[in-house]
This record gives sequence, C-alpha cells and structure tokens, in this order.
Amino acid sequence: MKLKNFIHNSLIAGLLICPLLFAGCTNSVGPNDKPNDNIKVVTDLTGTDVSMKKEINRIAIVPIPWASIVYAVDGSDKKIVGIHPSAKKSYEASIFKTLAPDLENVNSSFVDNNFNVNFEEVAKLKPDVVIIWDYQPEVAKKLKELGIPAVSIKYGTLDDIQNGIRLLGKILDKPEQAEALISYHKDSEAYFKQKNASALPNKPKVLYLQNKNLTVAGNESVNQLMITMTGGENAAKDTKGSWTKVSMEEIMTWNPDIIILSNFDSITPDDIYQDKLEGQNWSNIKAVKNHRVYKAPMGIYRWDAPNVETPLMMKWMGQLIQPDTFNDYILRDDLKQFYNTFYHYSLTDSEINTILNISINNTPTF
Repeated sequence: MKLKNFIHNSLIAGLLICPLLFAGCTNSVGPNDKPNDNIKVVTDLTGTDVSMKKEINRIAIVPIPWASIVYAVDGSDKKIVGIHPSAKKSYEASIFKTLAPDLENVNSSFVDNNFNVNFEEVAKLKPDVVIIWDYQPEVAKKLKELGIPAVSIKYGTLDDIQNGIRLLGKILDKPEQAEALISYHKDSEAYFKQKNASALPNKPKVLYLQNKNLTVAGNESVNQLMITMTGGENAAKDTKGSWTKVSMEEIMTWNPDIIILSNFDSITPDDIYQDKLEGQNWSNIKAVKNHRVYKAPMGIYRWDAPNVETPLMMKWMGQLIQPDTFNDYILRDDLKQFYNTFYHYSLTDSEINTILNISINNTPTF
C-alpha cells in the first residue's frame, strides 16, 4: 500500500515434530527418510528463513493482488485455498473468473477487509503455507505457533513485485515460470527507460484519482513512478505519501490534463463529465473539458496496483500520455501475446475491450 529473523534450527525442528503437536500438520517423516527430505527453507522478503513442506499443495493468501500472481506463477488455481475478500471481489469482476472458474467458491472468510486474520478459520483451511504482508510479524508468530508456515511479502514498488514473483517460484517449485515473468517485467522497464519519456519537454499533468473522497496518488506511490516513466507529470507530485486525500480546490489549482480513475471503485468518466459526485464541480478542469478522463483497465487483477500485468498497464499509460513517443507497439497484440504465453489463454477482441474499458473510456483506437 513497517514494512526478524527466526532461529533456523528451531523452525526446522518445530516443523519436523509438528505431527505430534498439531493435528493439522500431516507431513510426517518416514523411518527411511533423512531428517530434511520433506522440508525446504525459503527466505521471504523480510529476510526471514521459513521452513515448509517441500511440496506445497495448499496456499492461503492474505495480500489482495497475490492470488492472481500465484495463478500466473503456478499456471493453475488448484493450490489456492483462501484469498482476501477484496481479491475475491476483483476476481468476480475480471477475466480471472474465466481463467480460473474453480476459484468461484474459494474461502475468503479467514481474513477481513483490514487484513485481520481469523486464525481458527485459517486452521480449517489446512494450508501448507500462508502468504502475509511484511508488516504482520505477529500474524507470522501466531501461525508458527499453530504449525503453519507464513511467508511475508513486500509490496508497493516494481522491484517488490519481481522479488515476490521469484519468491513464489521457490515456494511453488516453478522457478522457470517465475523467471520468465520477471524477464518480461525487466524488459518492459528497460524499454521505458530507453524511451526516456521523463525528459520530454511537454509533459501533461496526470491526476490519478481513487474514490469519491478525492484520494489521489502522491509522491511516494508507484503510480507516480509509472506516470513519470510514461512521460507525464503527477499533478499531485507535491502531496506526501502513497495515497492522500485532497480538496476539490487543490485539484482545480493543479488543473490536470489527464485524469486516470482507479479500478478500486465504481466511478466512471461519465460520473466526472456529468458532475454526478456530490459536492464536486469538475466542469472547469482541463481533462474534463477535453474528455481525457479514463478508467484504469482490469485484467487478471486491477491494473492500478503493482501486479503481474503492470508492464501492460504502463504500455496503456504510455499511449494515453505520450502517443507519439510510444507508437512502436500495439497494445492489443501485446495483451494477446502475454495471455497466450503466461496463462495459455487466447483472448477474444471482446475480452480485450472489456479489459481495457473501451466502452467506458470511449477509446476505440486501443
């Protein structure tokens, strides 16, 4: 959106004897096995060594974007036994439901919207591992007491996503798929750095808006980084933090050229154009006058947040913000190729239109 180390030998010993201590732990060591035959140690993104079963078959996921990332790395939804309610909501509204229909009935009651974990419900899921935020050490401690390994991830930057993908590759024993995804991300970053759009003389001011309370992406957000890399200037660049609530008066002073609406809420460009939001007057904003308000796409997850499809989000932004600079790719073709390569799924033109919010945004050129 903060954010140590357990004793390595104690973790391994605790997991090896867990069948004697916890009814939920069933990975016993046979009489002819070496002590560590069924155990592997993974270092999470806080630097903590976590012991777990060598073969992971059941995974519960607290952070919201990570169900889709687990799917992308594993190539399947079969191991996912629990996800966050917000991730479930995103699933219901996205192409993810088509790709992974079996997640329709996945458990989302073990964690609430504020990421508070119900440990009794987690135990019922019998997970081999639980993915949690890096700022939840007490959750990790409690899960360890229950004999459940917890792996912490960091979130908020492009590097965090890549490191998290690599970590999942180790957990799921899918290092090749993880590295292929990371290579795609790194190649995309290199492309945008080579374009050097941040040095362009005419950079439109871009406001990234989330919800009717006028929450905007500030100077510590990944959204500001993406705006800069795609040749724009964050209209709210002087606001501190990742997301900050501002006033209508501040937005009128900034007078953005382009407004991107978050996919974490239901606000549409028409709501802005027609001044449907109570107490707000958008009519004099340049982006509104020029009909340059756009709803962020939603692929396998909401493209607002750092996720497995972030390179595609940046390509979308590039052609919105600096179309003359980013004119050497066809986004629809790149979308099709990505889904074919990593999800083994052939997108239809209609599905691409839905992902890119073509109708809502009135952007037929994409």
